[in-house]
Amino acid sequence: MSGSDQFFGRIKGNWRQRANERSTFASEFSLIPHWLIIVFFALYGVALVMVVGAVYTSPESLPDPLARQPHALQLLAMFGIVTGIAILVAGYVFLIAYINRDAKRRGMGPWLWTVIAMFVPYLIGVILYFVLREPYPFECPRCGRLVNAQFNFCPNCQCNLRPSCPNCRREIRLGDRFCPHCGMSLEASAPAPPENSPV
Repeated sequence: MSGSDQFFGRIKGNWRQRANERSTFASEFSLIPHWLIIVFFALYGVALVMVVGAVYTSPESLPDPLARQPHALQLLAMFGIVTGIAILVAGYVFLIAYINRDAKRRGMGPWLWTVIAMFVPYLIGVILYFVLREPYPFECPRCGRLVNAQFNFCPNCQCNLRPSCPNCRREIRLGDRFCPHCGMSLEASAPAPPENSPV
């Protein structure tokens, strides 16, 4: 199997594992640091105060079409502009913060992916992260120890975490009863249960 086949096979395996992840928007949003949200709303409030000051103290500083309008319309237009910019900036900053925290819990090198997401242009770094991100750590089926999804073997009991079908040699998922590629029964090759688990 070539290196590219292994690479894309690993990505497909990650996607299959991530398909079993269950999360909600609230749980994912909670990864964003609370202090960052507070700082954003504080800066947004300061920007709105500055807009009010500009409208009432120096209306000539506003764009020409707005400078000739009533104060209420000027305020409404400037609030809309500031809010639109704030939403775009907050979305980007919160996304970068989410990638940092999400990469950390997946064991992926949070600062490396933060730099990639920030500096690879046109959001390509962000797209790469969501395509390549690893599944959550999971429990070893033999000893129950939490292991990183990047591991091939459990560091505690040496259980094979990425088993392959004994017939077609393609990677299968833990817990599969039959090979999804050739249909062979996998019951005989299933990993042994933890020693302290009830029979």
